[in-house]
Amino acid sequence: MKRTFIFFLLFLAFSTSLWAVNFLEKKVVKLGEVVPDFKLKNTTDKAHQLSSYRGKPVMIHFWSATCPFVMRYEERLQEIMDDYSKRGVVILAIDSNADESVKHIKEIAERRKVNYPILIDPKNKVADQFGAITTPHVFIVDKNGKLIYEGAVDDQGWSEDNPVKKHYVREALDAYLSGLPIPNSKTKSVGCTVKRAS
Repeated sequence: MKRTFIFFLLFLAFSTSLWAVNFLEKKVVKLGEVVPDFKLKNTTDKAHQLSSYRGKPVMIHFWSATCPFVMRYEERLQEIMDDYSKRGVVILAIDSNADESVKHIKEIAERRKVNYPILIDPKNKVADQFGAITTPHVFIVDKNGKLIYEGAVDDQGWSEDNPVKKHYVREALDAYLSGLPIPNSKTKSVGCTVKRAS
């Protein structure tokens, strides 16, 4: 019985690794390089094109209507929107989950009073380009279109009881807006897995 359980765990780990490798092979967005342009519509059918924001830094975070991690971070994400949009930063969310309809996303966003646009990513094409693994998963693009940060919102990790010591996104944005080097340009994201189309 014990050997069967160990075999199952090894098989699960191996399968998960193959799955991760499969979609991460499509990742083209790299730190320090220009992010390929994309154009997605939000929940009200308005198109947003990344290149149209050239000249401004853009924070992109992969979002979900149902993920408990996004629910936990919703207030923090909205506060980032409030604080940094005043400083010229564009904040965009992208929902790449195949199991979440536009209608559901719109309903949940209105219920939570989300204050940033949520873009719909059919067949997770943009998520694959970024190599987005979780919700939330944050990417910051500078005014010239180059990726300067990717990873978590902060260092709280898996447990809600963990105190936040490092506000990665805020630190990255503050440093960039002040003309300073990003202190932690790549961190490990934590959250629900992006539910990709099969």
